[in-house]
Amino acid sequence: MSCTPIFYKCTLNIIEISILSLLPKFTHLPLQCYGRHYFEIFDNEKCEDESRDAFDFADPCTKEDMIRQLIFNSVDEAELFYMGYAKEEGFNVRKRSTQMKGEFVRNKVWVCNRAGFCKEDEEGYKIREAKPVSRCGCKASFRVKRDWSSGKYYVSRFFPKHNHELHGCMKSYMSPSDKYMLSFMTMYGFKASEVITYLEHLVGGAKKLSFRRKNAYNWLYKQRAKRIREGDMNTLINNLKNDQVKDARIFYKYCVDKKGVLTRLFWCDGPSRAEYDAFGDVLVFDSTYKTNRYLYPLVIFSGVNNHGSTCIFATCFLQNETTESYQWVLQTFLEAVGGKVPEAVLTDQDAAMRAAIVSEFGGTRHRICSWHLCRNVRKNIKNSTFCNDFCSVMERKCSIEEFELSWSDIVEKHNLSDNKWVADTYEIRERWAEAYFRDKFMSMMTTTQRAESVNSLIKLNVDHKITITDFHNHYKRTLERLRNDFTHMQKQSEKEKRGVKDSPLKSFEEQAISIYTLKIYYLIRKEIHDVLGVMGESRSKDSDGNDVFVYRENKEDEVLMHTVIVDQSISKFQCDCFKLESEGVPCRHIISSLQYLRLKKFPDNMIKRRWLKETGTVVINQYPATSPSVGSQEHRFGELNKECLVSSYLSSQTEHDTSNFLKHMREMVETTKESECGSIPSPDNVTPDEGLQDPPIEKVHSDRDPVRNKTRGAAGGKKQKCEMCGVPGHKSTTCELKKAKTTSSPEELRTNGEDSTEIPKTPYQENNHPTSHSPNLEHLGSYNRATQSTLVFNMQRNCPIFLNMQPNTNVLPLYSHVSYPTVVAPTQNVMGPNTSLLWQQVGLATGNAPYLHQNISNPPSEGTPKIP
Repeated sequence: MSCTPIFYKCTLNIIEISILSLLPKFTHLPLQCYGRHYFEIFDNEKCEDESRDAFDFADPCTKEDMIRQLIFNSVDEAELFYMGYAKEEGFNVRKRSTQMKGEFVRNKVWVCNRAGFCKEDEEGYKIREAKPVSRCGCKASFRVKRDWSSGKYYVSRFFPKHNHELHGCMKSYMSPSDKYMLSFMTMYGFKASEVITYLEHLVGGAKKLSFRRKNAYNWLYKQRAKRIREGDMNTLINNLKNDQVKDARIFYKYCVDKKGVLTRLFWCDGPSRAEYDAFGDVLVFDSTYKTNRYLYPLVIFSGVNNHGSTCIFATCFLQNETTESYQWVLQTFLEAVGGKVPEAVLTDQDAAMRAAIVSEFGGTRHRICSWHLCRNVRKNIKNSTFCNDFCSVMERKCSIEEFELSWSDIVEKHNLSDNKWVADTYEIRERWAEAYFRDKFMSMMTTTQRAESVNSLIKLNVDHKITITDFHNHYKRTLERLRNDFTHMQKQSEKEKRGVKDSPLKSFEEQAISIYTLKIYYLIRKEIHDVLGVMGESRSKDSDGNDVFVYRENKEDEVLMHTVIVDQSISKFQCDCFKLESEGVPCRHIISSLQYLRLKKFPDNMIKRRWLKETGTVVINQYPATSPSVGSQEHRFGELNKECLVSSYLSSQTEHDTSNFLKHMREMVETTKESECGSIPSPDNVTPDEGLQDPPIEKVHSDRDPVRNKTRGAAGGKKQKCEMCGVPGHKSTTCELKKAKTTSSPEELRTNGEDSTEIPKTPYQENNHPTSHSPNLEHLGSYNRATQSTLVFNMQRNCPIFLNMQPNTNVLPLYSHVSYPTVVAPTQNVMGPNTSLLWQQVGLATGNAPYLHQNISNPPSEGTPKIP
């Protein structure tokens, strides 16, 4: 039966909501349903009623004829149709071939998944179990071809018959909307398993999802491989070049070795450079591990902003952690930030870092993390009391003289004056004792804990198998999150107006809340309130004419005396607690002096500009736009998603509202599809961000991406030892001794001839122990815990035997060559009371008893008892 060409129109799921197809515009037109997707088939030329009534869709032949007359707007629509048809019929589909002409698909073929035949297995042993044979030469196929005049695709071949039973198909089809949701959400840090669970919830359960989890994982793996098809490092370098279009201040630099493999990569963006200009007086320099598949250490430069939160200045990947590598990192860092050297650097006790800092940062103060030092003292000194005393002395805010006295006391108390670790640690006391830093500004930091928290945040959704390109994308999202928090705190500090209680110091508190951020304001307010606990003892003049104030402060268990020296000519205030110098916040003693001098505000030279609100405003003004550019597909998707979520929630309250919403939504989708001139782009070929085109690929290396690297952060692990010989490096299945089990004579067990297998030395023999101190006994194996026996070779009887004995120490398992009768003896030490009986049964008449203990370094002494 013939009919005019029939156009096929299918509805795709939009956003993340599983929306059914459009209701048919014409109720008199037939509607076919295949699986989740509904397909509307109608005559575009408005067939006569007589022709329409002649179609019987219950007749398979009629249905096949209708399918052969379908016309599709795109290949994706044809694939969607045949996938739905296959699901309804009960078979799976496989793509057979695709022919291209330029950038257009000329024709495409889909076949049954059981088409063709499997290749015959090649001869040879296969470790992996063979998969069940499923192909049986099925001829069912579906082919579409492009009509170049109209740009549409018509069915050029359709063969519906199968040569096998149809038992229902496995779930394997992923719609373009499902693919986009997976790609979109995983690119923004969601785990694939979480996204799939979310999609299952949207469709009403896992059974209603049109694909399996394995299909989603496979598709995501192919997408990742496609993103780095030019190489992981090449892709990353070109992504950095692409980002320079949005942020012209992005700086990056890399090095390659002689083979062209990237060994070092440094980068920082414009906002990070602006943050370093404002808050780079104290730098935290730390490295972390297991953030990429090559196990390259990740070096992060971080600091503290005006709100007391962490900010990241730069990042670097290194192949190794040598002094030379760290020197290159610091040189590149100075190049990126315009040569500005930090006032202080905080690191762990890494020697390579220390050497690089001394070489490149010159007079910069270097402080060792107190947390790492406390951990090291517990590791090296097994004395908990000394460890507690050490940490107390290290953190005590006192003068250098008081520190020296306290150190001498605890060393003498615990009698550790001759301990090498204690002596070496004391030699570098200027880098860890609080007494040497009490008058130095350190941004209120004594540990690298901020760097550790940044490492934890970055590694939240990162594992050791991720590519560096994917890591860079995740790193940018982490930076965006930190900067969003910084922007929120900045706006909160600028807009929030707090009331101040009436007090003699009200003017100081009003000034603090107007210029400082909230975090610093709370610290200053506490000092202002604590002025009530400070009592003035005296006021005098020193030899230079400066005012000297002495204050007494009562603590719970002690009375503290503090002295404030004031030079009114330059408005300089200095307290011996050094809170102003170390934290940039005026202490209660200085505030008491300001009150006594009848001042109403803090002098300008007392205000630390890095803590001010206006400093944060200057930094934020240098931030580029973080949201996607208006007009990009990602931005449009986000807007539609937000509106549909609201509409879906409101319409789902009642059945009537739900039906009306679905009706209008289907009409809108149909209208949108009709207005599209071309096909809907496939998520396989379009990434979520279309705002920029990739630049031409710049080859970073000519050979390959870096190989997996071993760093100090890599787990050492316990080496697996062979169960046969006890030697690490191989397994019992590949052990050479396993081949000796088939040896025909005992002599071949001891002789290394052309046709015999060499028996490797046991660890007992490798420690230079004599195999036996008897001329008639040769040690072949080691102690077996299961049988409590040891394999030796009796040269008098020319056969290997098992000695039933139990050494004092645990040794490696026994390896045996052949099975021989076991000589049974009481389970005691070799030199026990039954030794004589034992060696007589073995066949020894004279000589010393064999010494088979593995962990003993020396052989038996000459006074070893003889066997009678």
